[in-house]
Amino acid sequence: MSGLLDKANETAKESETSEIRAEIKDQSDAILTEATVSDGSGINATQLKFQLGAVFGFLLTMIIVFFIDTIVLFEGFTLDDILVPAVIICWLAFNGQELKIKEFDTTKLVASGVAFLVLTGIFAGIAIFSASDTAVTISNIEYDGDDDEIDLSFYGPKGMDYTIEVLVDGKVEYSHDATINIDRGSHSVDLDDFWKGNAEDMNGNELVEYEIKVTSEGGEDSMTFDSIMNREVDTAYVRVTEVFETESDGSRNYVGITTQMILGMGTSGASFDFNHGYFTGTAPKPMASDWTADVVVKGGSTYSYDTISADEGIVNGLGEFLYDWVSLDGQGYLDRSDFYNGDGCYTFEVTVVNEHGETFVSTDSQISFSWESNEADSDTADDEPATAC
Repeated sequence: MSGLLDKANETAKESETSEIRAEIKDQSDAILTEATVSDGSGINATQLKFQLGAVFGFLLTMIIVFFIDTIVLFEGFTLDDILVPAVIICWLAFNGQELKIKEFDTTKLVASGVAFLVLTGIFAGIAIFSASDTAVTISNIEYDGDDDEIDLSFYGPKGMDYTIEVLVDGKVEYSHDATINIDRGSHSVDLDDFWKGNAEDMNGNELVEYEIKVTSEGGEDSMTFDSIMNREVDTAYVRVTEVFETESDGSRNYVGITTQMILGMGTSGASFDFNHGYFTGTAPKPMASDWTADVVVKGGSTYSYDTISADEGIVNGLGEFLYDWVSLDGQGYLDRSDFYNGDGCYTFEVTVVNEHGETFVSTDSQISFSWESNEADSDTADDEPATAC
C-alpha cells in the first residue's frame, strides 16, 4: 500500500513540475516576442515603422495633390485621382501592425480614420486659401463619347475670371470666358467646334497638335490632349476563313466563308495581303470612334451585309472593333450560294462614314478562291487556299 502512495505522490510531483515548466516557457516566449518588437524604452518598433511610413506617405500625397500642378498620368486619370485611394492606403498602413496580427482596437481604428479625414480637410483648406493670388490651372481633360465633346475641369481661387482657348497646331479654334465657382470650374466643348483630323498616325507620330490654354489674372496654363483626338477611321480590311466539309473519300466540299473586319488608323503603314488562307498584311490601329460601315462582297453574286453602326468602336450584337478583328457572321458563316459564282477574285468593299472625318470606300480586300478546281480532285494535297488577288 505504501508503495502505491509513493508512486501517486511522485506522479503528482511530476505533473506539478510539468505545469510549472509550461508556465515558465509561456512567460519566456512572451518576453522574447515582446523583445522582438520593442526597444529598451518599451516602444513597439514594428508599429512605429508602420506609423512613420504612413505619415510620410500621407504628407507626400497631400503635397502632390494640393500643391503641385495637376498632371495627366494617362487618359482620364490625373494626379488628383490618387487622393482617395492614397489616404485609405495610408490609414491602413498606420494601423498595419494591428491588422497584421489581427488584434483590432476599434476605437483606435475609428480615431485614426477621423484624424486622417480631418488632416486631409485642413490641407485642402490651406491649398484653397493659399491659392488666392495664383492662376487658374487645368485639372483634367477627357472625351465624352455620349455627347461627342471634351469635358474640361479647372482649379483656381473663387471668383477669378479666366479665358479658355482650344488651339489646333497653335491656332485658336475656340474661345470661352468663365469664372471660378468656389475653387473649381468646368466647361464642355463640342468636337465640331475645333476638330481638324486625327492627332496621330497609326505609329503614334504627331499629325495635328491639340492644346487647351487657360489665361487668368495670375498667368497661363496649358495642356495637350492628342491621345483622345484620334477619331477618324481611314482604313478597313476584311479577312476570311474558308469553311468546308470533308467527304468520305477525303475530298473537300466548300460551303462558305467566315468573315472578319478591322477598322482604324492606317496612315501610314497599313497594307492588305492575304496568303494561303491567312491575313499577312499590316493591320490598321483600332480605336474608339463613331462610324457606320457597309460591307459588300463583289465578284460573283453581290452580297451586302447589314449596315454596321459603332458607338465608340462598339457594335451591339457583333463586338468591340476598338481592339481587334471582329466577326461579321456571328456564330455562323456566309453561305457559298450567297456570293460565290465560280473560281476567281472577289472584292470585299467597305464603305465607312465617319461621324468626325471623311467618308471613304476601301476595295483593298481582294481575295481569290479556287473551290471548283479544288473539288475536282479528291487529293487535297494540291488544294489552293484562298489568297490575295
